[in-house]
Order: sequence, then C-alpha cells, then structure tokens
Amino acid sequence: MHLSTPPTVRPRILRWPDLSARVRRRVRGDGRRDRGAVSLELAILFPVVLALTLGAVQAGLWFSARNMCQAAAEAGVRAGKVLGAPTGTGAAAGRAYLADVAGTLVVAPNVTEARTPAAVDVSCTGQAQNVIPLPGFSIAVIQSAHAGVERFTQ
Repeated sequence: MHLSTPPTVRPRILRWPDLSARVRRRVRGDGRRDRGAVSLELAILFPVVLALTLGAVQAGLWFSARNMCQAAAEAGVRAGKVLGAPTGTGAAAGRAYLADVAGTLVVAPNVTEARTPAAVDVSCTGQAQNVIPLPGFSIAVIQSAHAGVERFTQ
C-alpha cells in the first residue's frame, strides 16, 4: 500500500467581486450618496424641536398665570368675607395681590367681586404671557373663589 500525502487545502481569500468603482462605493458606504442628509434632517427636525420647547414653556407660563389668578381670587375672598368689610374690598385685595406677586405673568388682569348679604365671590380673569409668536394667539385664564361672609352669632 502506498500512502500519499493529503492534498494541501489552501484557505480561500474573500475578495470583492469585480464590480465597477461606482457600485463598489455604494456597497462599502463611504457616504458620498448621503451628502446633505444631516442638513435635511436638521431642517425638518429643528422647527419641530423648537415648537415643542416653546410649547412646554407656554404651558408652564399658563400654569403659573392660572395659579396666580387663583391665589388673587382667594386673597380677595379672604379680605371680602371679613365682618363689616365694605363692597369692593375683595377686588382691591385681589388686585393688590396680583401687583405684588404676579408681575407680568398675568397680562391685562381683571379682578371683580360679587357680594350678597351671605356670600362673597371674587373672580380673576386675564391672559397668560405669550411666548409663541403667533398673531391672535392668547390663552385666557379665569379663576374664582367663593366664601360665606362672616357674621356674629351667640
């Protein structure tokens, strides 16, 4: 018996197929086909991100203005429900509160008081500060508070 040496197995080397340079660039992905893609993405996404950011700030300003109006109405009710308080005391106290605390958060505030012999009702209306520059865009704020007038009983 004759023993022969096994045939030598050469490792196979993977090579690019013989493609044209244009197709080879496309397969390799050297980025030449994607020129301007980042600019296009930014041009589309930047207004969306800006609108979301301004919308979040606008929502925060609306919430703050709403809280200021509610606090002004409650301050007006506290002042107006005191035994023997004259008419208009609640509205004056609400306006004073807004002037001291709110600053420019509530645009064009209006504090009104409605009084009956047994109750006082103070309401505050206005607009939230506008951040989004759209003509005719305004967010109304309306808050009110109600309480019974103090009375002396034995």
